[in-house]
Amino acid sequence: MFVESAFITKEFREEQIPVLENVTSLCVVNKGTSIATINGVVIHPTQKQILIVPDGTYSKVQLVVTYSNTNIKRDIPTKKERNIEIDGDIKIYETLRRGIPIKKGIRISGQNKILLIYKKLI
Repeated sequence: MFVESAFITKEFREEQIPVLENVTSLCVVNKGTSIATINGVVIHPTQKQILIVPDGTYSKVQLVVTYSNTNIKRDIPTKKERNIEIDGDIKIYETLRRGIPIKKGIRISGQNKILLIYKKLI
């Protein structure tokens, strides 16, 4: 019997992963900036994880993906105080202003992206 298979690479955003059928091996790469939990396995950004080891069998795979809340709240000050050292002594505080107007409390949200690399029977 002759069996054909192919490696498939697909990138998914958010939680739109379909059911994969006839999968013989599966590797997941977290390409986003959020921490992904796939079927209970935590995968950090840029981390690669093998979920199905190629062992000669094939199966139908339903992946459940959740992303951690990675909203980072950071305050970027428009003023900065620093000590001025004159002749080895700290004399005064100097206030510096940045010329770039920046809003305080900027929210930076993580990107939710994973890359699936799997081998499938055709």
